[in-house]
Amino acid sequence: MLVVKRNGEPQKIAIAKIHKAVEWACNGLDVSLSEIETNAHIQFFDGIKTSQIHIALVNSAASLIDVGKTDYEFAAARLLLQQIYKEVTQDTIYPTLSGYISNAISLDKIKPEMQSFDLEALNAAIDVERDNLFKYLGMQTVYDRYLLRDENQKLIEMPQHFWMRVAMGIALNETPKSRTKWAIEFYNVLSKFEFVSSTPTLFNSGTKFSQMSSCFVTTTDDSIWEEQEGVNFGKGIFATMTECALYSKFAGGIGTDWTRVRPAGAGIGSTHGMSSGVVPYLKVFNDTAVSVNQGGKRNGSFAAYLEPWHGDIERFINLKKPNGDERLRAREIFPYIWANDLFMKRVKAREKWSLFCSHKNAELCETYGEEFERHYLAAEERGDAIKVIDAMELWKGIITALVESGAPLITFKDEHNRRNPQNHVGVIRSSNLCSEISLNTSDDESAVCNLGSINVSVCTQADFPRVIPIAMRMLDNVIDLNFYPTEKARRSNLKHRPVGLGLMGWTDYIISQGIDWESDEHLRLTDFVFEDFSYWAIKSSMEIAKEKGHYTSYEGSKWSHGILPIDTARKLPDEWRHGSRDAESWDTLRTEIQKHGMRNSNCMAIAPTATIANIVGTTPCIEPIYKQVFVKENKSGKFKVVDPAMRHNRPELCKTAFEIDQTWLIKAAAVRQKYIDQSQSVNLFKRANVKGNVISDWYFLAWELGLKSTYYLKQQISELSYEEVINQDAPAAMCSIDNPECESCQ
Repeated sequence: MLVVKRNGEPQKIAIAKIHKAVEWACNGLDVSLSEIETNAHIQFFDGIKTSQIHIALVNSAASLIDVGKTDYEFAAARLLLQQIYKEVTQDTIYPTLSGYISNAISLDKIKPEMQSFDLEALNAAIDVERDNLFKYLGMQTVYDRYLLRDENQKLIEMPQHFWMRVAMGIALNETPKSRTKWAIEFYNVLSKFEFVSSTPTLFNSGTKFSQMSSCFVTTTDDSIWEEQEGVNFGKGIFATMTECALYSKFAGGIGTDWTRVRPAGAGIGSTHGMSSGVVPYLKVFNDTAVSVNQGGKRNGSFAAYLEPWHGDIERFINLKKPNGDERLRAREIFPYIWANDLFMKRVKAREKWSLFCSHKNAELCETYGEEFERHYLAAEERGDAIKVIDAMELWKGIITALVESGAPLITFKDEHNRRNPQNHVGVIRSSNLCSEISLNTSDDESAVCNLGSINVSVCTQADFPRVIPIAMRMLDNVIDLNFYPTEKARRSNLKHRPVGLGLMGWTDYIISQGIDWESDEHLRLTDFVFEDFSYWAIKSSMEIAKEKGHYTSYEGSKWSHGILPIDTARKLPDEWRHGSRDAESWDTLRTEIQKHGMRNSNCMAIAPTATIANIVGTTPCIEPIYKQVFVKENKSGKFKVVDPAMRHNRPELCKTAFEIDQTWLIKAAAVRQKYIDQSQSVNLFKRANVKGNVISDWYFLAWELGLKSTYYLKQQISELSYEEVINQDAPAAMCSIDNPECESCQ
């Protein structure tokens, strides 16, 4: 019987070769070689392709993955790795790095500058054994999505060359003398899964197209379009549409605030007519997200923010509802409430709430906290309100719409701004889609942030002093190397240089430590780890500033006055406190910052990380387990995924997100928020029997404990009836391991 090799050459079948391939994949693992072979059910026939045989073996190993049998994840990954080797080299040997680089340059896939390194030194630094760190889901994800291919979709990149290409691309702006050294440093943290850059950086680092940032945040003013000096497409509503279309074209996640657009019925001086309000423009915004669909890969990811005093707020909260007037719906975007403290206080006190025209009362858009409250009360006193309603009724409408349609999501304006290190140069008007970005925007500047996450399932707290400085340098380098779709984005990013160092593998880590999510011990561990995380992120930015200079708008910032994130944090219960650093170390750092400055206006943001967590085989960001075991389907077939935290043999601690009392998620987020200068993606999870008043209490607790943002409210679909499932208009996709649709932050 003959088989057909990958090069098309016929060859006599050799069962011993098949057995040897499986034996190599099983070496040192607690798996059954014979079970993989027999479970493959290979139907041999004359002319069968060797690639078909190999795929059957991969699928066989993957199908055997289960609780207590997780070594099959590694066996399946190794079998897939063999397939990658064969596709790239027709052999099982890594090509040299210089050979790979030359080939990729000739195919116009990477920059010619990638030859400016000492390629022999980099090749010597590559550790091919690190390919064995991948589990099957991670290897499959890298194989399907990240490894470079030629124009005929033939694979040209090996897994360790992928990590080295990312490292080299991020090191391109280092000095010629130090460039190779830094590429090796970057490669080591990436390939050992200690730190992973977000998907845009992994996709594009070193390539001919270097859009490596994750998130873009914009604002729109109250005009159709105006020419603006230094901005290529002006400002105004349709200028913002164009701007967002460009960000979406290059696969960025987008948040835009719409509060300055006057509400329906407000007068228009130039035409003597009346405004149609925010909602019709949001329908265009919605259709832009659908039509400019991230390079043809998926719908654009657009979030729209509105403050609750805006005259159109009652229409806005119903944008995603499954029924009603279609002219008042925009179901492909993600509406957010930018709630202020005064609104929350009036809801709690069951008082009246006034709605205003944002054009007539523009000062409400530009202020926060006590200053906002003074302007708001003065506007009420003058009789400027266009409508007065019960604050509680509006809040009930928000919660009802959130449960029925998944929106509007809820964030907190005053906490974002009160703790803003950059409040000397503007205001924060909104966040991004995943709600972890906390940066100023204006008509002249759109905020940009690039992200990456420390993996605490392998990078211990003892490793922070080594890994975090490298990670922060990588994030800072992206700012200079990045492609910016607009001048507003470029100007803002180079001026303020914000980055978002995040963290993933948290649930994996705490279960390895034998700690229950629902415990004060968990809160104390959170305090202990995140204080150290914050310290090293801030210190690392200061050290880079010592070497390269501080960011342009540093003077006048909270940093320049010695005010750190912990200095503006809410006071939390003492029993949640277990600090990892003494006051003296923070005081020393303050002094150093005031002497040398900061390289970055912002340093930390906890993003969702679902995709990159898949790659490195850990739990996403700070999320609880979504499901202990679930079935995933890709182009190779269906296979089980066992949550990484299950490997610690502590099933009693492996509670799913829906089983945990949500107040513990909120408390843990509050502890983290003490130390983070941006924000965090905090999903809440609703069981079917949870009532609206309980959900309301969750958000009030989040506000009272000082959270800046919340993200999705996810309903447990398995508890809904068939009719409820098919009629539920909540976004099916979320940045979680079950369905990581938007990958910008991941």
